[in-house]
Amino acid sequence: MNTHHRSTGLVLVASLALVFSPARGQQSDAPDDELSLREARRYRVLAEAMAGAPTAGQGIDVTFYALDLYLTGARGTIRGSVATEAFVVGSSTSVVTVDLSSAIAVDSVRMGNSALSFTRAAHVLTVTLPRSYGVGERVGWTVYYRGTPAATGFGSYTDSLRTNGTRWVYTLSEPYGAREWWPCVDHPTDKADSVDIRMTVPPTYQAVANGVLRSSVTNGDGSVTVLWSHRYPVASYLVAINAAPFTTFGDWYRYAPTDSFFVMNYVQTDLLSRRPSARAAAALTPRMLEVFEAMFGPYPFRSEGYGHVEFGWGGGMEHQTLTSLGWGAFNEGTIAHELAHQWFGDLITCRTWPDLWLNEGFATYSDALFRERQYGRTTFLQAMQSRASGARSASGTLIVQDTVSVGNLFASSRVYSKGAWVLHMLRRVVGDSLFFRSVRAYADDASLRFGTASTNDLQSVFEAVTGRDLDFFFDQWVRGERYPAYTCSLHVEQQTGQVRATVRIRQSTGTSNPTLFRMPIDLRFKGRSIDTMVTVWNDSLDQSWQFTLGGVPDSVTLDPDSWILKTVQYGQRTLVDDGSIPADLELSANYPNPFNGTTRVRFGLPERGHVLIEVFDLAGRRVATLANEVMQEGRAEVPWNAVGSTGTYVCRLVFTTFRGSSVVARRMLYLK
Repeated sequence: MNTHHRSTGLVLVASLALVFSPARGQQSDAPDDELSLREARRYRVLAEAMAGAPTAGQGIDVTFYALDLYLTGARGTIRGSVATEAFVVGSSTSVVTVDLSSAIAVDSVRMGNSALSFTRAAHVLTVTLPRSYGVGERVGWTVYYRGTPAATGFGSYTDSLRTNGTRWVYTLSEPYGAREWWPCVDHPTDKADSVDIRMTVPPTYQAVANGVLRSSVTNGDGSVTVLWSHRYPVASYLVAINAAPFTTFGDWYRYAPTDSFFVMNYVQTDLLSRRPSARAAAALTPRMLEVFEAMFGPYPFRSEGYGHVEFGWGGGMEHQTLTSLGWGAFNEGTIAHELAHQWFGDLITCRTWPDLWLNEGFATYSDALFRERQYGRTTFLQAMQSRASGARSASGTLIVQDTVSVGNLFASSRVYSKGAWVLHMLRRVVGDSLFFRSVRAYADDASLRFGTASTNDLQSVFEAVTGRDLDFFFDQWVRGERYPAYTCSLHVEQQTGQVRATVRIRQSTGTSNPTLFRMPIDLRFKGRSIDTMVTVWNDSLDQSWQFTLGGVPDSVTLDPDSWILKTVQYGQRTLVDDGSIPADLELSANYPNPFNGTTRVRFGLPERGHVLIEVFDLAGRRVATLANEVMQEGRAEVPWNAVGSTGTYVCRLVFTTFRGSSVVARRMLYLK
């Protein structure tokens, strides 16, 4: 999910998929931080209302729902029926329970022509069956109901009036909002095998929902009844409806020479005037499908297609086969995020809400992966760095123990940003090839596809594919907290023609869970005649490594390609010289660079002479004099304790002998 606020005068909800099958830019809008905060507002009301309430759906496995909804009554009200079929599991039973908000009135419950007795308690409807049903027996019943769904937070069911006078009905049920507008087992562990959604709406309206449009019939009173069918397993929170006087546009996705489906977009008639870039962003969907299919396997719902429907909230919701998007969410990043959910969230759903990161972490990382495939590594790294600060601010473990707390469950820094970073680091630990093989195996796992998964399931798949024990990784990054804070220092010795570099890395975690992050760390040595990368295995809080190099490094960079969620401070670089005299005047890169506070300027003199070292800003103003004296030949370094504004500065060395003056200069980047 990627949801922000509700737009003024608009309403939102989602449905999924329409397939008429005869046969991408940057994410520019507010990212998931605001979306998760808005979702949290709604969830808080639901969670608090359910605290201590009984759990529905015990002893049954739902196979089918048939919703028959009338959206032609007074605005804000709903009337209809839901037929449910299920198998009895566990032990024989004479009662069944489903979730339904106490704000909704139940007129009757029937089995065929027989009325069944029922009781209400909190959000649970308990139905008494005509006899005891044994394990494996199929049982079916129909609930007839009506009422005004509670407008909690986002509003799981919204029935609004736009400023142009048109009515707009839509739903958004994650995580526990389906019960607010239809009776169901409202938990991801029990997916129905299929669902039919029949809606009766005013004649000028289009009503859309999950799956494929099977029929549209004009009634004697002028209303229209449409039937949508979805023939894939689906969690109750991913079932959605949306009705309004939409206009449509779309694009073909051709996944084989003779096979394709149409990506349909249902939007309000003024969307493209309010959001001119929406058409181009939506047109990238076929390319995203191509990229994700190459990584994750075929789009899970090919026979029913994919599309988007506008709703009134800012952000998106991954309703199965038909993602709901707010007008501002018709942008590349949100479209990619919600499309990736069709694999991670819909095809494979988190089994329980504590593992929500399996949905949101994958979707967030997949957005970055699309950028990598479409625009290159630099754009990918920019996307990851944009989430690094949020991921570092995450509180608690990635697995959310307290799901009643809205701040825990939908914290963007935690399940979205850190979830994506954990997958990014796992990619580095196992390597690119094994990472993508493991992700594909996860999506292809017959025991998980069209079902649910836990963090342990994901770990087991990765271990089976890689042949590695990954307890250390999941214990510290998923079941643990925070991130490593590294301090890195470099000591260089030149002796008898050899260059030996010693790197010391110390880390702190700020937590007892874990006390140490064990990770492979890349180190990049750079100097005038060297640019070398090595990898070390860091498994101690204070650890040193020694390397023989082919040149003198001016600096070492820890994790230069940004694979690890971390902070780094660089200690002083020290140099032990063998007394060699450079052949020419040298001004090496300052160390560290960029820097915050103090940096060191290293230089070499071919003979005795006067040395003037000054620092200038880009306007040409001198801001510091580091040396102004006669020096002997050889190598030396001077410190600069920077003050002033962040930015680029120029270090200039003027070397004067009786033969004249030579000038060399280098740029330095000061970041406070």
